[in-house]
Amino acid sequence: MQSIDESTPFFDLVGSVRAMRKLKPDPVPIEMIWKVLNVGVQAPSGQNKQPWKFLLIQDPERKQWFAERYANAMQERFGLPVDPAKRGDKTPKGTLASIYHQMDHMAEAPYLLLVCGKRDWPFKVAEKDRVGLAPPNYGAVYPCVQNILLACRTLGLGAALTTMHQVFEDELHAHFGIPDTYGVVVTIPIGYPIGRFGPVTRIPAQEKTFLDHWDAGDS
Repeated sequence: MQSIDESTPFFDLVGSVRAMRKLKPDPVPIEMIWKVLNVGVQAPSGQNKQPWKFLLIQDPERKQWFAERYANAMQERFGLPVDPAKRGDKTPKGTLASIYHQMDHMAEAPYLLLVCGKRDWPFKVAEKDRVGLAPPNYGAVYPCVQNILLACRTLGLGAALTTMHQVFEDELHAHFGIPDTYGVVVTIPIGYPIGRFGPVTRIPAQEKTFLDHWDAGDS
C-alpha cells in the first residue's frame, strides 16, 4: 500500500479555506474563472448527471441590482442596517465587520457567481406529494461548490458563498432569465482578497464523531 504523505499541500490548503468577504475591485482575468469552474465540474454526481449550471455576473449594473437586494435581505432577516449611519457608534470587528463590508461592496467584486442546480425531487418525497417546483439537487451540487472554493483558494482568489438570494429568488429568476427547471443553490462573490488567508478554527472531528451509536446525552 502506498504511504500517505500528510505534508502534501492539500492538507495545508483545506486548513486555510475560509470565507473571504473582503474583496478588491481589481479585475480578475476570465481565464482564472474558467480554470476555477472547470475544477468545479470535476465533482462527482449521481449517475454522472452533472446537474449544475453557472451564471457569471460581471456587468456593473447587474451586480449592483443583486447587491442592493442582498443588502436589503440581510437587513430584513438579520436586522443588519443597510445604512451605515444606523449601525451604532462602535466599529464592528471580526466576522461582523466582514459581513458589513460585503453588504457595502458586493457590487465591486469582479464576479458574482450563481451556482444553479437542476430541480429534482428527493427520494423521500412520495409521488403524490410532489406538488409545485422540486428543490435543486443540493447533494449533487455542493461537491461542485466545494471544488470551486478550493480552486479559488489555490489560485489566491477570495470567495465566500451566501444563500441570501433565497429571500428574493423569484425576482432573481425573472431578472436574469433563469428557467424554473433550475434553482439557485449559492452565490459566490469572487475576487482578489483584501487581507491574507489564514488558518480556520474548527472543532476537531474526534469531538464531532460517535462510534457505532449516538451518545444518548448529546442532542
